[in-house]
Parts: sequence; C-alpha cells; structure tokens
Amino acid sequence: MTSTSPGRTATSVPRIAGQAATAILVAVFGFHAYWGAGGRWGAATAYGSPDIPPPAASAVVAVLIAAAALLLLARIAILATPLPRRMLRIGTRLLVAVFALAGVNNLIQPQEAYARDWHIYLFGPLLLALAALCAIADRSKHDVRAS
Repeated sequence: MTSTSPGRTATSVPRIAGQAATAILVAVFGFHAYWGAGGRWGAATAYGSPDIPPPAASAVVAVLIAAAALLLLARIAILATPLPRRMLRIGTRLLVAVFALAGVNNLIQPQEAYARDWHIYLFGPLLLALAALCAIADRSKHDVRAS
C-alpha cells in the first residue's frame, strides 16, 4: 500500500509487524496494570502459581511492557524520539531475545506445573510470536526523529 500525501510513508511489513506486536503488548499491559491495581482475576494462571506476586511487582512489569511498546513504536517510526537509531535497534533485538527465552521457558513447563496447559498452549506460543513480530519490526527502514 502506498501513500499519496507528502510526509507519509508507505505501509511496510516491518511496520505492520511492529503495530501487531504493540497491540499485543498493550493488551498484556492492561492485564498487568489491572493486577498492579490489586485485581486478581487470571493472575494465578498467568503467573503460574496460586501465590501471585504483590501488586507492586505487577505494576513494575506493566511499566516495562509499556516501555517495550513505546520502543517498538519508535523503532517503526510511529513515535518520534531523540534516541539514536542504533539504540532502537539494540532495544528491539533485546525484546526479541527476552520474548523468545520467555516463550521457550513457557513451553518446557514440568508436568506438575500450575496452569501448565495455559503456558504450553497459549503463553509460550504468544511470546514466540511476539519475538518473531519484534524481529520483523527490527527490519524497519523508517527513521523519524523528534523535532
């Protein structure tokens, strides 16, 4: 798809992948923000234990997820930033590594693990898909700087 107005770039596969990854991260952020505010629904399944972490820990995770989403938006040039392109690339590659490792960790849950099926059939594949989307987004050639 090409753009007809000046100043707008054509939609690219890396940009679409970055947008998809950001959408997933926003949804996951919502859950962690809910748990950070004291909500409990779904937390035991997601954390893999009936002993869920304190709300403050979930709030920290929510902030990290929000930072990951903002990094991706900057990497695909939807969000202007004064950060050097190299830093955005390193950050995006770090996201790929973290999501890939977390995905594999979810896939190798021991037989007796709490909520094992959720981790093997949902969270693991979702994290691996997120790693793949971030890797594709890292191929973006877009470059927007803050003015």
